[in-house]
Amino acid sequence: METHRTQIGIAVGIVLVLVIATFIGIGPTALLVDSDLDGVYDWSDNCAAVSNEEQADQDEDGDGDACDGDDDDDGVADDDDAFPLDPEESTDLDRDGIGDNVDDDLDGDGVLNGPDEYPMDATEQFDTDGDGTGDNADGDDDADGLDDAFDPFPLTPAWNLSDEGPYKVGTQSFQFISSTDIEITVQVWYPTSDESGEDIIYDNTYPGEAWERANVDCSETHPVALYSHGTASGMRWMSGFLTEHLVRNGFIVLAPDHEDDNLFDFDDELLPYTLLRRPIDIRDSFDWMVAQSEGEGDFSGCIEPDDGYAVMGHSGGGYTSLMASGATIIIDDLSELCDEGYDYHCDMRDHWLATHPDDTEISLADDRVWGTVGLAPWTGFVLEDGVANVDNPILVLTGDDDLTTNLSMVSGIVGDLDENLTTFGVFANIGHYHFAPIGCEFYGCENQTDIGLVTNLTREAALIFLAQLLDWPGADAYALPEDEVLTWQ
Repeated sequence: METHRTQIGIAVGIVLVLVIATFIGIGPTALLVDSDLDGVYDWSDNCAAVSNEEQADQDEDGDGDACDGDDDDDGVADDDDAFPLDPEESTDLDRDGIGDNVDDDLDGDGVLNGPDEYPMDATEQFDTDGDGTGDNADGDDDADGLDDAFDPFPLTPAWNLSDEGPYKVGTQSFQFISSTDIEITVQVWYPTSDESGEDIIYDNTYPGEAWERANVDCSETHPVALYSHGTASGMRWMSGFLTEHLVRNGFIVLAPDHEDDNLFDFDDELLPYTLLRRPIDIRDSFDWMVAQSEGEGDFSGCIEPDDGYAVMGHSGGGYTSLMASGATIIIDDLSELCDEGYDYHCDMRDHWLATHPDDTEISLADDRVWGTVGLAPWTGFVLEDGVANVDNPILVLTGDDDLTTNLSMVSGIVGDLDENLTTFGVFANIGHYHFAPIGCEFYGCENQTDIGLVTNLTREAALIFLAQLLDWPGADAYALPEDEVLTWQ
């Protein structure tokens, strides 16, 4: 009995010793302890005190991720590491899930790091004048002394309007379906950020100085001018000397080919109808540009649609410009000529009255037009007293040796215009095609005033006229060009 008690005591003692040994970490039963209850015994658990069932150890340093303060061993504590398991990344400035070491747009402002002068600041991207203040915070981005709020070109320092102009010119042709359900080809001239380019040859016919298919620069918004070519032998690029010059000075210029009424596609039997469609072509072209500017393409943000546009035209394009600017065709005038046997006027009248039976005059005005330039404008044989309805400022230039739209015809147009809105200049010894130089090459302008002098004076006069209408700062200080061959009436 005594022996049995002794054996029991020894056994209990052994158990107590083993239990105590286990709790202090010695003895064979310690091998079976799982302190954090994660299914892994302490002796092999890389995080014995913290549950870490998968035993993840990203940096393989022996400390499990659950208890490692720097899982990827990149020297950045996990709490401060945007990518705690990626030793190649630790920060994500714009929180887009792409580490800063490989993110092409660190601040997530939509401008890639290369061109972004403030790649770590989403509120700034550029410093145009290099003064250390980003454009968004700078009240005068181009440091020309004009507050951005009043500067028509806040990223381009003010320039002398008598000079060539600071912008480089790109051009492309586009096609779109008009409101009259025809396909219109429109030439667009625009500022480009390219430093060089290939000079265009318009329709493989006539060389220009704009760069073909150059990149569009819409970092600023630009005023818009529309150009209408002459009847029968005109083309959208006929006055490229003027359209290109306006773009060098900040404009975007569009010029549609008028279908059935151009150099490559003229049908004289359709003239009563194409004359009615011409102002619509101009309106539709502006609408097309508005859609481009409001879209996500190359011209996105290039214009302010509510600012409207100026309209220009040579010869039949002058008629187009007058109509777009408010001139009307009087139905009774058409009827009178129709009764005299002129089918042309009967066709125009009847075509219009078929859809406008109660009209007494034909109006195709676009109230978005704010200024007009007519170069040797034509009446279309239909504009008479209705010319007086033009209600915005107009510059008219013509020559005293023009055999197509002679001085008497143009003077008659000017006489019907509001003299308070009209600026009228007459060139000495020039013909019809000085305003469309390719015409001089085809028909000759021998023994007349030098065409280079005329085109230079024309583009300077048109630019100053339009700049003053736009109220560009300093524009009022310029006078229209003076020369012995140009007389202002």
